[in-house]
Amino acid sequence: MEYLSNGILEIEVAEVGAELQSIRRVTSPTEYLWQGDATYWDRRAPVLFPITGKVWDNTARIEGQPYALTQHGFARDMVFTKVVDEDRHMAFSVRATEESLKLWPFDFELRIDYTLLRNVLTIGWSVTNHDQRVMPFQIGAHPAFQYPHFHLDDDVHGFLSCNVDSFRSTCLAPGGFADSKTFDIEIPKDGLLPLTNETFACDTILDTTGEVKRITLHNKDGRPFVTIQHTMPVTALWSPCNGRAPFMCIEPWHGCCDAAGYDGDFAARAFMEHVAPGETWQTHYDIIIE
Repeated sequence: MEYLSNGILEIEVAEVGAELQSIRRVTSPTEYLWQGDATYWDRRAPVLFPITGKVWDNTARIEGQPYALTQHGFARDMVFTKVVDEDRHMAFSVRATEESLKLWPFDFELRIDYTLLRNVLTIGWSVTNHDQRVMPFQIGAHPAFQYPHFHLDDDVHGFLSCNVDSFRSTCLAPGGFADSKTFDIEIPKDGLLPLTNETFACDTILDTTGEVKRITLHNKDGRPFVTIQHTMPVTALWSPCNGRAPFMCIEPWHGCCDAAGYDGDFAARAFMEHVAPGETWQTHYDIIIE
């Protein structure tokens, strides 16, 4: 486990998946990140690469060849190497292996940076193409945040606010694939959407319009707890067990799951990024501890 602190926040990161394991204030015992109880979900904040969500039939069709690629990709299970160890900043990197090439035939390098500035954790991603052809990919975040003082029988576990008054969510077809149907999420006039045991009966709230850019989880008293700020085209909100879990995930994505029945080429999927040979693609998002 690797540790980083700026005197205000402290974080822990695992070598496997370069996955964030903990976010705390130095002066408080409060843990902001879900701690991975397998009763609900045994991960904490995996990085999703080279896909977000699922490809149809767990098969990516690349240049006419099928590749077995399961939900959210494989980078979250790879062992990363620490490549930067500085005051308030550390970074981890992983390169394609013989095993990864069997799943996705591109020579990639994925770097994940963690930087602390006051009460903000900035997480940066860099995807470098070491292959001889254009590399199509997706990448996304999946951090889970604990509901403060969670009790299953509470009517409200917390509140959600965001930068828009309403947005349209894509429905998910059985199996976790994008549907043509949608439903609307309306934020109440006070700006706080109650989070109840019914909020995630739909499994996932999925904004594919690109409108949602700043999402705040509030405690049961309405006080801000943690905020995600990003510039990505897709935002997923998820809590397992039909929403009866003690946490929710706020997930900014450059990507999305396949539409049900999609059997086209991998590179032509919706919400794909493409990086040329020898080039590096970069983005980042912020976790703000309120």
